[in-house]
Amino acid sequence: MTPGADSTAYAPQSVPAPGETLKETLEVLGIPQADLARRTGLSTKHINQVIQGTAPLSPDTALLLERATGVPAGLWNAREAAWRTQLAREEEEKALSDHVGWLDHFPLRELVSRKILPDSSKNVFNLRRLLDFFGVATPDVAENVWRGYQTAFRRSTVLSRNEYATATWLRSAEREARKQECGPYDRTELIALLPRLRALTLEKQDFWSEELPRLCGQAGVALVFVPAFTKTNVSGATRWLTSDKVMVALSDRFKTDDQFWFSLFHELAHVLLHGKRLTFMDDSENLSPTKQHEDASEDEANEFAANVLLPPQYAVAYRKLAATRYLSLAAIEAFASTAGIAPGIVVGRLQHDGAYEWRQGNHLKRPVTLA
Repeated sequence: MTPGADSTAYAPQSVPAPGETLKETLEVLGIPQADLARRTGLSTKHINQVIQGTAPLSPDTALLLERATGVPAGLWNAREAAWRTQLAREEEEKALSDHVGWLDHFPLRELVSRKILPDSSKNVFNLRRLLDFFGVATPDVAENVWRGYQTAFRRSTVLSRNEYATATWLRSAEREARKQECGPYDRTELIALLPRLRALTLEKQDFWSEELPRLCGQAGVALVFVPAFTKTNVSGATRWLTSDKVMVALSDRFKTDDQFWFSLFHELAHVLLHGKRLTFMDDSENLSPTKQHEDASEDEANEFAANVLLPPQYAVAYRKLAATRYLSLAAIEAFASTAGIAPGIVVGRLQHDGAYEWRQGNHLKRPVTLA
């Protein structure tokens, strides 16, 4: 393989059959097949079958060949394994060629831009690359795995728009989360961290984007930011990777800080309040504090997030602010300063509660864009 070559690339006929090597070795040594049969105690027919490739070269035979030819058994075993692997790849190539159409379900250009695929070609090579990305054997296996995840979703949006794009987003998040080093999960420490996480709403993104994962990692939470794919509704996800490590993934689907921070504490609520066996996928419907959900866990997560961002001690002042007839931006900023939270979050809360029109105050929200 040349330097920089992709290890997943398939190179047909790149490995000689062990029988060919055996035939060449016998020619160099001047040993007829019949003589080799006598030296090894094998039949001439079996030796011929090995040379023709119709019989496998077993480890026992490799030891006999080592004594008769002086070529180490390890070399014969390695040649046999490489040859059988090549044959299996050829069979896989034929089988996968019937499933290239599976690629049509995916946003190929986005997969290329995120370096999941080298290009948008619909061929077996890219199909294999995508299967490697998902860590599955075949497209059918991939979809069975996703269905298995869905049985654990308490509130799932995987099927709402493009399940393939959403599955790719979730897998991207999982791969990133598994690479993150975290301490063991500590519920008490995570609860203690909440005020520090809330205070980061006042900071710029270039600061909190590094500080948030660092702090969460101390409590066993692998926090990852994965840009949203087009044609997906997902804003966040929570999934336990091990009993001591939980993934919290956030997208930038909403592009503003009020939604981003609400999503964060919504997902952390799932970590703190709900079971380790469950996977949560959340979208705009899940994140609506004013809507009652069929699943109580979503309402619990929304209430938790709302109370973290605007704790009960500010409830009276907030209700007074929301009841103000002619609500000024200066009043919103003053309240946000007193509460120690970003003003855009207050604007978002007022809009959700119907105290402010959706078109009002949006310039107080800060943009959130994930690379």
